[in-house]
Amino acid sequence: MRNNLRAAEKRILLVLLLAGITFLHYSTDQGQYYFHVFYGELYLLPIILTAFWFGLRGALLVSATISVSYLPFIILHWQGLSAEDLDRILSLLMCNGLAVLTGVLKGREQAAQEKLLQTENLAIMGRSLAAAAHDMKSPLMLIGGFARQILKKIDDKNPARLKLDLIIQETEKMERMIRDMLDFSKPLILNLVRGDLDAIIRNSLTKVEEAAKKKNVSIEYEPNTDVIDIKFDCMRLEQVIVNLLQNGIEASPEGGTVTMTLLFKSPGNLILDVSDNGSGIPLFKRQQIFDPFFTTKKEGTGLGLPIVKKIVNAHGWSLQILDNSNSGTIFRINLMEANARDHIHK
Repeated sequence: MRNNLRAAEKRILLVLLLAGITFLHYSTDQGQYYFHVFYGELYLLPIILTAFWFGLRGALLVSATISVSYLPFIILHWQGLSAEDLDRILSLLMCNGLAVLTGVLKGREQAAQEKLLQTENLAIMGRSLAAAAHDMKSPLMLIGGFARQILKKIDDKNPARLKLDLIIQETEKMERMIRDMLDFSKPLILNLVRGDLDAIIRNSLTKVEEAAKKKNVSIEYEPNTDVIDIKFDCMRLEQVIVNLLQNGIEASPEGGTVTMTLLFKSPGNLILDVSDNGSGIPLFKRQQIFDPFFTTKKEGTGLGLPIVKKIVNAHGWSLQILDNSNSGTIFRINLMEANARDHIHK
């Protein structure tokens, strides 16, 4: 309520300033040239205030209001493009230019502040997640371990076996969530080594075979004919590929296909695509899906894709979301290196 009142007070002050300066222009004798020059400079004050208070749109609205208010005065006292006429026109152009400049600068400042605040919030969230995940890890390991030991000693016909199976499944799910929380909260320290990307991809494909079979989704891999040898963190890259493949499997309809493609777009620019034929991702959600805990899945943690982006960025690569030509989504990783030609051997 107080913020709304402040905003209303600012608007009233701006209206009074604009009305007062415009009134001074029209009520002061035309011969008092220097007074009119001073009044023209006064118009800059509401523009600057509006830019700081309401941003670019507000500043443009005020400059447009000044133009509409001041143009009749210029026309009324037009002297055939005299020095006074030129000064008034330049003053009006300066008002509009200042509105754009101050509005843009204020917008950049706000964006920087929001980014800084988001970084601070993520840091706090990361510390909280790490503490919670650490406390939950040991009890979950005990529950899962004891449940598996008991399961081995129970006869297959025992009705308690189904309950133990359920306990183990839910414990494994919680353990995966804990791993995601710890991966997201910890700072990344990459162990970059020169490795075979094709081998990492094939190993990742093996890890998602079971999930693909359950969903009745086919996995296709289109390798590059070259032997690819670049520097990366093997464990982290495998985590990225597995997460993207699982995301594609979950997004695809039953009987669908998830395709992984490795190709060269240009010398030194290696592309890794993971595409599905699901329903796709709307444009307005393409940034949100990388926000922690944002998920459209019933059982998702909302940390899979943020972790993927964190690992990709740590390598100095880039991640894009594109529309598949038929239907669905393509997650594209640009594996770029300055010395890529030295890392790729045909």
